[in-house]
This record gives sequence, C-alpha cells and structure tokens, in this order.
Amino acid sequence: MKKHFRHRFIYHGLILYVLTASVWWSYLLLNQNQKLRDARIDALHVEYVEFKGLSDLEFQEKDVYKYLHDEFQKQRMMIIGEGAVFFIVLIIGMWFMNRGFRKEVALARQQRNFLLSITHELKSPIASIKLALDTFIKRPNLKTEHIQLLSKGALTETDRLNTLVNNILLAARIENSYATSKEPLNFTELINENLNQVRTKFSNFRFNFQSSVDHPIIHADRQALNSIIVNLIENAAKYSPKGDEIDVNLHREGKDLIFEVADKGIGISDEDKGKVFEKFYRVGSEDTRKTKGTGLGLFIVKNMITAHGGTIQIIDNQPKGSIFKVKLPI
Repeated sequence: MKKHFRHRFIYHGLILYVLTASVWWSYLLLNQNQKLRDARIDALHVEYVEFKGLSDLEFQEKDVYKYLHDEFQKQRMMIIGEGAVFFIVLIIGMWFMNRGFRKEVALARQQRNFLLSITHELKSPIASIKLALDTFIKRPNLKTEHIQLLSKGALTETDRLNTLVNNILLAARIENSYATSKEPLNFTELINENLNQVRTKFSNFRFNFQSSVDHPIIHADRQALNSIIVNLIENAAKYSPKGDEIDVNLHREGKDLIFEVADKGIGISDEDKGKVFEKFYRVGSEDTRKTKGTGLGLFIVKNMITAHGGTIQIIDNQPKGSIFKVKLPI
C-alpha cells in the first residue's frame, strides 16, 4: 500500500511539474515576444518621429508599423495556439496514462483476489478428500453408513475440484479461441437437469422453476448452456440467506428465449453491475469475504451468452436482491 501511494505521489508530482513548466515557458515566450516587438517599435519610432518629424498618428499609419504590429499578433496567436495544443495533448496523454495505471492497479488487485480465492477453493476440497482417505486407512472397520457418508463427501469435493478446474480452463479458452458446437436443445429439460444437481449441492434452499414455453428448442452449445444455468443459479444461492427462495423463470419474447434467475439476497450496487462480468472481479475484499468463488463464473456466463448472440442484464429485485435476465435468440 505504501509503495502504491509513493508511486501515485511521484506520478502526480511529475504531472504538476510538466503542467507548471508548460505554462511558465508559454508565459516567457509571450513576454520575450512582447519585448522584442517593443524594441523594434521604439527603433522605428526614433527613426520616423524624432529624425523625420512624423507625428505619432502618422507613424502608426506607416506600412512598416502595421507590418510589425500584424507580425507580432500572428506570433502571439501562434505561441498561444501551440501552447494550447501542447497543453491539450498533454492532458489527454496524462488521462490515458492515468486510466491505464488505474486499470493495471485494478487488474493487480483482482489477480490478488483470484489467487487468494483459488488457494482457498483448492485447499478446502483437497483437505476434505485427504481426511476421508486418512479415515479409511486408519479405521478399516468403519460401518457401512460411515463409509457411504465419507465417500459421498469426497465425491462432492471431487466434483467441486473438477468444476473449478473446468472453469479455469474454460476462461482461458474464451480469451484465446473458443468455438461453439451448436445443436438443437430443449431448454426446459436442461434447466431441470441442472436444477436437480444444484438442489443436491444447496439443499437448504428452495428453487422454484416456472416455464411458460412448451418444448422450447434452441440451437446452442450444450456445455455453454449448462455453464450459464449452473453459474447463475449457484451465484444466486451463494449471495442469499440460507433457506431463501431462488426463482427460475423461462418465457418467450418475440424470437428470443428469456431465462431469468431471481434471488432475494444482498443485491448488487449500480457501480458493481458493470464490473461483475469482468474476469476475476468479485464484490468486496477477498480478506473479509465469506462466500466461495473465483470471480470467473459471471465472466464465463457473459462470454458464453455473447458467443450465442444474446445479452445479459442485472435488474434490482423487489424488495431486495437481484434478477439476472438472459436473452438468447432461438
């Protein structure tokens, strides 16, 4: 933090110095140009007024005086114009530099959050699986129900690890070369299949699914749709109180299928609504956060939807919570 503050202090100090120097040198040029003009006018004044006896009014009507006056005005405007252009270019350049600096700082913070979260996400299931295996080795005469309980827990944690690794690999593919493999799919059946899996994982939630579309067939990538459905429903559960209701809705608007996931959780601020789909971004600090995740789920969802020509938006639920509305062309 101190290093970041020191860099910011030096950066803003340099900006202030360059701006002050540009204004100072512009002033010096204008002042020098004024003095040079006055010196040349004084010399001509001596020649035409004192030696040739012209009046000041007659002297100012001379072509040579008008030429010097016009030339001075041109040089003055040129200095002011060049100074203004330089100042504007400098401000624009500094704005881009500052924006890039802020992005780098934000990316570094997000990557730090990702490393902290991924470390926790990996250590927790590995520790659970190791505990189950150690128990099998140290206590070979376990009762059948205990064996089944430990085995079920180990398999759940293995699935969690598998999902985590798949998300990381999928995020890497999205940024490089991801191609969809589309086929006709029944959206309702996909939602029901994934809801059954999510219900097992989040047994203390109530998931309500309603569909007003009969046999909604959509040409899409099966893996992509599964990822969209699971990530949005699990995300709703993660940020909602235990025992709460998660509403899943499917309906049609014109030539589009609308898939909505609504929760009554903590909600998302307007500032974070535009950021939650960025890679590694998670609301809050990783040091104090209690919810699990890596910041890849919504990033994957957004890119999968875009790859299918669809859109996603976040709407405030009433009285609290969020609604993720996905629009996919049939």
